[in-house]
Amino acid sequence: MQDASLLDFWKWAFSDLCDDDLKGILAEWIVLKLLGISSDRRVSWANHDIIKAGKVKIEVKASSYWQSWKLLDGTGALRPTPLSPVSSDKQIRFVGLKARNSDGILKDSDLPDFKSDVYIFAFQHEKQIERWNAMDLSQWEFYALPVSALRALGWKSISLPVLRAEQNKLCGQEILTADSFPEFAKALIEAAEKSETELK
Repeated sequence: MQDASLLDFWKWAFSDLCDDDLKGILAEWIVLKLLGISSDRRVSWANHDIIKAGKVKIEVKASSYWQSWKLLDGTGALRPTPLSPVSSDKQIRFVGLKARNSDGILKDSDLPDFKSDVYIFAFQHEKQIERWNAMDLSQWEFYALPVSALRALGWKSISLPVLRAEQNKLCGQEILTADSFPEFAKALIEAAEKSETELK
């Protein structure tokens, strides 16, 4: 194609990091970088977002106060007045914690279940849209729970206040920053690695 490049395609399709789908993919990439896990590429249909050392399965979920549809209309033009962001932390939910197997071998007996060992939640908390910047790590907060904590709750989704309370039980902190998150998450991953080894 003349007058077309991969960068042109990226700008057209994937440059809006406030879009819910892209925000989730960006969160996966941020977590990879913060944890120092190497990965050649993202596999969108895989059962897990990240696999550490071929053993520990990690799921990453993302949310924020703002989404693109609150800022843009159906034609992609800026709304004269943005629709209001979520006003309460109680309204923030991380969904899709349980899923069916996606390896292409589905059985009628397969029910949605937790498929990862560690669940990481990334929340972009900036409320002022003029300051919103997906690449500013100071605007993100992080949470990490082992699958056992989510199994005990048994839910398909989790609210931000419950997530904060559960994490506080595990590490004495409701909110982790980009600086404090890696140490705690790595400890959960190491514990999951140990469990995997003991099961063999």
